[in-house]
Amino acid sequence: MKHRCGFWTVGIVLWIGWSVLTMGCGSSGGLVQVGGGIALSASPTVIAADGMSSSVITATVTSTGGTPAPIGTQVTFSTDLGRFSNGSTVYTVAIANSTGTVTVTLISGTVEGTATVKCSAGGASQTIQVYIGNVAISNVQLSASPTSLAAGGVASSLITATIKDSLGSAAKAGTPVSFKTTLGFFSNKQSTYTTQTDTNGIAYATLFAGDTTGVAEISCTAGGVTSVIFVEITQNPTPTPGGVANIAVSASTLSILADGISSSTISAVLKDSNGTPVVTGTPVSFDTTLGTFSNGSKSYSTTTTSADGMATATLFAGTTPGTAKVTVSSGGVSSLIYIEIRSF
Repeated sequence: MKHRCGFWTVGIVLWIGWSVLTMGCGSSGGLVQVGGGIALSASPTVIAADGMSSSVITATVTSTGGTPAPIGTQVTFSTDLGRFSNGSTVYTVAIANSTGTVTVTLISGTVEGTATVKCSAGGASQTIQVYIGNVAISNVQLSASPTSLAAGGVASSLITATIKDSLGSAAKAGTPVSFKTTLGFFSNKQSTYTTQTDTNGIAYATLFAGDTTGVAEISCTAGGVTSVIFVEITQNPTPTPGGVANIAVSASTLSILADGISSSTISAVLKDSNGTPVVTGTPVSFDTTLGTFSNGSKSYSTTTTSADGMATATLFAGTTPGTAKVTVSSGGVSSLIYIEIRSF
């Protein structure tokens, strides 16, 4: 009889007890004997019914005596739920290593239930089950950095939520996550904020301190599970004022009559380089080129008299019309303003 390999051969079938060993052209040396066995494992044993989650099924096939099945042994897998990576419910693969192991990937569908995966090789068979279902969120872990903010609405804390399912795996990307705070506000300027998990099952929200001090209770909810973290919002410490860096000058009126009695109140606000008003009692001098101050002189010295760094002087018109240049000086810094002294 001419074999399909292109030459004549004789097939030999050797009966050994109740085991069968077949040899011939194209054989890798033998098939699994009926007396062998199959050990199955699945990782994980529970997957989500989302049409894309998967479990790796590993089969270790042995011949009689416990030796690994030979390379080339055909192993067939079948499932009654979900599909294999070839898109079918049946998948046949040949052992390609000396350990007698093969793996296939079971992919979930959108139908919940228990998939029974059967593995067969050389007359031996074994089954294993993988649950396919909607895996629920079971844990929401929160962290805040930093955990204390100064009031004023500028300082912020990054709130990180790590979402895990009942298998301990990261929640799938796109899982809705909502944040809520009792104090301060999120980047959307609201006390609530909604976002989604990334590919690592993590969601973020930025909490800004408002003007109110206290303890902000931030809650985060995903899949019906809620977790809480606290961020303290403290009083913004008043900075110690520095030296004079800026003088802002204004006048109650920029035009007065040259009648000898009309006047304009000159106000100066002194601040340091950080924009903080200088301390009360900071010396300030006013000088004018026309008219006189309340002391009857063209120069007037005073100090800041309030916490807002303000000092004032009253300029009186003389009887000579023109433009008065008023210079306000303190700590080596000067600023100007011009007052018109007009004729009748």
